[in-house]
Amino acid sequence: MSETTHGLRTADIVALGAASLAVGVTVSAIMVDIGTSGAVVMAATVTAFSGSGELAYAAVILSGGSTAAALVSALLVSSRFGLLAMSIANRWPMPVWERIAAMQISGEPAVAAAITAKDPATARRLYWQIALSMAVGWVVGSALGVALGNVIGDTKAIGLDAVFPAVLLGTVAAALRSRDSAVTAALAGVVAVVLVPIAPAGIPFLVAALAAGVGAKVKAGPLRRPRAAR
Repeated sequence: MSETTHGLRTADIVALGAASLAVGVTVSAIMVDIGTSGAVVMAATVTAFSGSGELAYAAVILSGGSTAAALVSALLVSSRFGLLAMSIANRWPMPVWERIAAMQISGEPAVAAAITAKDPATARRLYWQIALSMAVGWVVGSALGVALGNVIGDTKAIGLDAVFPAVLLGTVAAALRSRDSAVTAALAGVVAVVLVPIAPAGIPFLVAALAAGVGAKVKAGPLRRPRAAR
């Protein structure tokens, strides 16, 4: 990702927006396919800004779980965005309106850029360039996905059913880089595998989330210690 003195290059911003658009198309098409109305999908799009949350909802519904369990699952998956927003709360001076807006559309790429920026002004500029680009792509892509879902009917016909497992694996792979999140992911995986054959649909997901309490007690840090210089 290239950065100039004024922030990201236009090509970088367009690429991030295009990636977000692609996710929006896929997620909304899946939501429509499971019977969610287009109006509800778009309402979730502009209020939650969480593709993983919507996919968690869809996964529980598709497995026969209740709407309540699906909603709780979506909220649990999406709760990380609140923590992300908190991590930049003091990165630069923000009025109340900006705090609310930043919290609403926070995401990993924007937060990572803001945290690693060399100064508050650059952090602010990078955050909003990335966040707005991805937010626009997400909303536009979601609208296209609603239309696509109504046209193709069965998202499995073009392989969109594989998106949720792919997103989940990507999230888990990223989590394995630190000790606390690796312990959480491993424990949650074991709990889910044990409960899936015996518990009602949606319950294994919710119980596995309790592993976060164990992971919180593990000292944060890289999973592997850096090798000593020779």
